Amino acid sequence: MAAPAPDRRIADLAAAFVELRTALGRVLVGQDEAATGLTLAVLAEQHAYLEGPPGCGKSELAAALAALSGARTHTLVFHRDIRETDLLGDVLLSRHRHRGHERLRRELIPGPLLHAEIALLEDLPRSPGEALGPLLRILAERHALGQPLPLESAVATGPLEQVEAPIDPLEPGQLDRFAIQLRLSGLLTGGLFDEAAVLLEREAARAPSRAAAPRSAVMSTATRHAAQRAAAALQVESRTIDAYHRLLDRLRRRSADESASGDRLMSDRSFSSAALRLVRAHAFLRGAPAAAPRDLGAIRYMVAHRLPEDVQEDFDHILEELLGDPPNVTMTETGAQMPGAQSQGDDSDGAAASSTASDSWIDDQADVPAPPTLFGKPPPPAQVDPLLRALVGRIERGRIDPDTDPGGQPRGYRPLRDLDELIDADLIEALLFAEGRLPGAPRTFERKRKSAGGAVAVLRDISASMAGRLTVWSSQVVLGILRVAARRRMRVGYVEFHHRALPHQVGGRLLHRSYSRLAEQAGQAKAVGQTNYEAPLRTALEGLRGGSGRNRHVVLLTDGLPIIGDTTVRRERQLARRLGVALHTVFLGNGDCPPVLDDISLETGGLRFYGRPLAGGGLRLEER
Repeated sequence: MAAPAPDRRIADLAAAFVELRTALGRVLVGQDEAATGLTLAVLAEQHAYLEGPPGCGKSELAAALAALSGARTHTLVFHRDIRETDLLGDVLLSRHRHRGHERLRRELIPGPLLHAEIALLEDLPRSPGEALGPLLRILAERHALGQPLPLESAVATGPLEQVEAPIDPLEPGQLDRFAIQLRLSGLLTGGLFDEAAVLLEREAARAPSRAAAPRSAVMSTATRHAAQRAAAALQVESRTIDAYHRLLDRLRRRSADESASGDRLMSDRSFSSAALRLVRAHAFLRGAPAAAPRDLGAIRYMVAHRLPEDVQEDFDHILEELLGDPPNVTMTETGAQMPGAQSQGDDSDGAAASSTASDSWIDDQADVPAPPTLFGKPPPPAQVDPLLRALVGRIERGRIDPDTDPGGQPRGYRPLRDLDELIDADLIEALLFAEGRLPGAPRTFERKRKSAGGAVAVLRDISASMAGRLTVWSSQVVLGILRVAARRRMRVGYVEFHHRALPHQVGGRLLHRSYSRLAEQAGQAKAVGQTNYEAPLRTALEGLRGGSGRNRHVVLLTDGLPIIGDTTVRRERQLARRLGVALHTVFLGNGDCPPVLDDISLETGGLRFYGRPLAGGGLRLEER
């Protein structure tokens, strides 16, 4: 049944905020999560806190939000000597005559918080308690001096915890005033090497004397207010409320062992009120008539300081398990289903926005394309869940043990190795070291972070023997793997092969995040030719050669013996072991599994699966 056509005015209002998000995405490379969170913050009229190391773009992104939204803004830079009057205004005493007597009149010159619609609070943790207390009260109540404020959103910025010793981090109760909590990271420390390359290309192409062009608003104040009212009035389905309570229960149970104070804040009235407003805003942006359970994905932008790091990283997986059906992380081009959306270009090559696809920034704008039909009929189902569960477990296992990373969280102490690490050193020991009175090196934080993201290359046999049902089933397997990779922001490579390898590249790169292109290609494969394992394995491993870490995988789908090239693929197996890449093999069909597939998986620590046709025409994957 077709969904009712959305109201044209509502669609136009949503399009304005889609344009805002698109414009924010162009401001900074690699900060898509922050751009999405800020867009939702303005639409839902919630406050946001941006945390990250110096130079990651916190202030630039906040300033761009203020300029693009068309709101009255004011910027406050916090320091140790800031006072309450700097926020609310100065009080002036003046003398005047009244009935022959002299009186003193108290007058207030309104400060920035009394007229700003979006307030930018730079370096908020530097604020002394004398100013921080009144500010947080104003942010919560949106009243001051007995009058309501026009304040819609406040965007505060601060450093990562324990990065700068003179600054005391905000406490969980203080951070709770900010519904949206976002952590930004540097491109290199965050492992976003493709995005860093795009940034360097941009800077190299920019004229040295050219000043940054002023950003113009993408919406009027009237449009912004109308969209805020429409989003706040959106209905929330009863099943969404039920799913919301179950989600909070799971998150609290998962974080119970961590003794986190933030999880207790998730059960209070203010969190629930802000969460439902964000859920409504999420549904409004995707053009839904009511907030559905899938819109609970917007809560991911609220948990940076409310949940342990492990639980934060697993949020999407927890929500997926709760809903039963995946929250459909989109694999379509940006704006394909959203009014007014514009393509931003793929994050792997930085090509022109008008010609390349990009990852969607909001869940469920569209679903993954359906597999092709078989003789004009719906295809029999392939039961791919056992493979996906095993693959997810292997991917998550690669994320368990944290690796040393300068952008990670402090996990202990170790001796100083480089003078650049003095910023993380114990303050007293660093002073003694600088004065030459400390034997040896001072202690410094040992920072670690889990292996995030990762990469997976899918090698799909499209030789002539794969015609018919095997082509349909292999499409379903590929789409399932794409869903797994998309939820974990893994880079994906897709190589079809027969007697030669046919890699599907974007911007000259095999590994990228243009899931929509790969999902579309997976439904168009034609079976022809003979089988060659050597060429696709070599192509995939060469594409993975430049990466690092344990979280790199190759999945080989085939139904027969290789008859072209090196049928033992010894050099490829050796290269995979040397690179630390796990080769997983999936054999489809009724015949005997070629022994070389077992050798490939056993030597590289990969999974071994086979797919057997069922009596009803479907397919079930089981571990060999």
